Amino acid sequence: MRGAHLAVEGITHRYRRAGQPAVCDISFEVNPGEALALVGRSGCGKSTLLHIMAGLVPPTQGTVRIDGLSVVEPSPRWVVMFQQPSLYPWMSVAQNVALGLKFTGRKREIATRVPEMLRLVELSDYADRNVQDLSGGQQQRVALARSLASSPEVLMLDEPFSALDAFTRGTLQRDVRRIAKDLGITLVLVTHDLAEAVVMADRALVLATNPGRISKVVPIDLENRDDLRTPEYAEARARLAAAYETAAGRELESSGTGGPSATPDDDGLNAARPAAR
Repeated sequence: MRGAHLAVEGITHRYRRAGQPAVCDISFEVNPGEALALVGRSGCGKSTLLHIMAGLVPPTQGTVRIDGLSVVEPSPRWVVMFQQPSLYPWMSVAQNVALGLKFTGRKREIATRVPEMLRLVELSDYADRNVQDLSGGQQQRVALARSLASSPEVLMLDEPFSALDAFTRGTLQRDVRRIAKDLGITLVLVTHDLAEAVVMADRALVLATNPGRISKVVPIDLENRDDLRTPEYAEARARLAAAYETAAGRELESSGTGGPSATPDDDGLNAARPAAR
């Protein structure tokens, strides 16, 4: 599998009755197989931008292209994992994973593809279990397997790990990155958790608000993403935190409120630390 190339070209989006755009004149590219994080405070438009990229929301202006194809609707070639796993509670794990294949007319692949995906997310022993019997982390693994079953070229994550405990969140962050890299999938994630961005992404776009726009692009080049106690990890996190604070400072200036720059939540900086133990 080869990941797709994404091009976001001059995207502006204004919600009805809104005083200003949610996002304004945003352009960037994502290379095939790259992992990109959209980072920013609440209200910066990062989820809106992701939904536009996925074809769930039509932009007011601009175009999103995936391998040159204009994105105007959802597709099994690019899939989204949301904050809630949205599983069918009356179905088994295997039945939930098979849904994407059913909906795309690929029922013949279910017998081989579903066990393959369950092995990939380490849930083979749970195939016949009802999803209501699983933990939150296990349910997100089912949602991940369902997303991967259709062999997407792009996987988009809208903070799917935000409700999980720190240890489970850290484990899933590293596992999803590893799986995406192994399969060659292009990964785009939305987060306000700086530790998550550093662990999962090759590059981060830091967004400012009022309106949402790119403040800075931060490369994240780490050889070891399993040990969060290394100087390299601390340096990468510090660079991203500085860019985050700069974006927050610009927000305060543009709103005319003055005062000190806003800083990332402590949870955003430290959430993944327990996973390194």
